[in-house]
Amino acid sequence: MKVYQYKKTIVALVSVFMLTCVIPQPQVTFAKTVSQLEAERKELSKKTEQALKNIKDLKSKKLTVEQEMETIDKAMTSIQAELSAAEDDLNKLAASLEKSQKELEEATEKREEQFIVLGKRMKYLQQKGASGYLEILLDSESFSDLFLRIQYVNDIMKYDKALLDKLHQIQVEIEEKTKQIEADKTEQEKVVAAYNEKMASMDKVLNEKKALVASYQNDVTKYEQMVEANKKADQAVLNQLAQQQQRGEVSSKVYYTGSGSLGWPVPSRSASSSSLSSGFVRRRNPVTGRSESHSGYDIPASYGAAIVAAESGVVTYSGWMNGYGNTIMISHGGGLTTLYGHNSSLTVSKGQTVTRGQTVAKAGSTGMSTGNHCHFSVLVNGSYVNPESYLGVPNVRY
Repeated sequence: MKVYQYKKTIVALVSVFMLTCVIPQPQVTFAKTVSQLEAERKELSKKTEQALKNIKDLKSKKLTVEQEMETIDKAMTSIQAELSAAEDDLNKLAASLEKSQKELEEATEKREEQFIVLGKRMKYLQQKGASGYLEILLDSESFSDLFLRIQYVNDIMKYDKALLDKLHQIQVEIEEKTKQIEADKTEQEKVVAAYNEKMASMDKVLNEKKALVASYQNDVTKYEQMVEANKKADQAVLNQLAQQQQRGEVSSKVYYTGSGSLGWPVPSRSASSSSLSSGFVRRRNPVTGRSESHSGYDIPASYGAAIVAAESGVVTYSGWMNGYGNTIMISHGGGLTTLYGHNSSLTVSKGQTVTRGQTVAKAGSTGMSTGNHCHFSVLVNGSYVNPESYLGVPNVRY
C-alpha cells in the first residue's frame, strides 16, 4: 500500500513537471506610447484634412458642371422651341407643296383637254380645208345668218386662243409656285436637320456632364466615407491615449475638485444655453452636410477672445487636431479630459500645468468650422460625454 502511494506521488510530480515544460508562457504585449498614439492621430488628421480638401474641390467642380448643365438645358429648351416651330413650317410647306402639285396636275389636265378639243377642231378644219368654212357660210339662210356664222367662227377661234393662253399662263404660274415651294421646303429641311444635329450634339455634351457629375459625387462619397472612418479611428486612438494617461504616463494627480461643475470656457459669453450655437446632439454638419453626432458645445466668440481652462490640470495636447483645428486638451485626472477646439492661436504647451480660469487659447475658426467659436468637449476615459452635468448648462437640441 505504501509503495502504491509512493508511485502515485511520483506520477503526480512528473505530470506537473511535464505541464510546466509544455505549456508556453504568455507573451507580454507592449501598448503604444503616448508619442506613438499622438503621431498616429496627427497622420489621421493629415489624411482627413486632405480628404476634406478633396471633397471641397470636388463639390466646387460638381457645382460648376451642374451650372453648365443648367445653361445647356436652358439652351436646349430654346432650341427645341425653335425646332418645333421649324418643323411646323416644314409641315406647312409640305402641305402647300402637295396642294400646289395637285393644282399643277389639274391645270395640266385642263390644258391637255383643251388641246384635245382644239386639236379635233383644227383637224376637222384641216381635213375640210377652205371648204369647211365655205360649207358653214353656204349653209346660211340669209345675209344676217351669214354674218352671224362668220362672227361665230371668229369667236370660236378667239375663244380657243384666249383659253389656251389663259391655261398656259395658269400652268406657268403654278409651275413657278411649285418650284418655289420645293426650294423653300428643301431649305427648311436643312434648317430642321441643323437644329436636330445641334440638339443631338448638346444632348451628347449634357450626358457627358451628367456622367462627370455622377463621377464627382461618387468620389465625394468615397472621401466622406474615408473621413468617417478616420473619425472612428481617431476616437479609438483617443481612447488609447486616455488609457495611457490613466496608467501614469501623464500625471495621475486629480485636479478636478469642487462641487462637480466645471468652469465656463468662454468668459466673454454668459454661461447659459442661450450662448450655445449647437449642443451635444445629432445634427447635420455645416461643412460636410452629413448627419453626425456633435461631440460637445459650440460657444460663439469674437475672434481672439480668451478661451480658459474649465479646471486645473495638465495640458496633454496642444496643436493641430483632426477637424478641430488648433486644439488644447487638458487632463484633470481621474480619467476626465476637456477639449477646446477651432482656436486662432494657443497660449499653453503640452505638459504644462494650468489652473482653473487660465487662458489657454484665443477664439478662432480653424479646422472644420464656419465661424469664430469655441468647441468645448468633455471626455471620460477617452469617450465624449454630454457636457451638461459638468458645466451646469442645459443642453440644446440644435
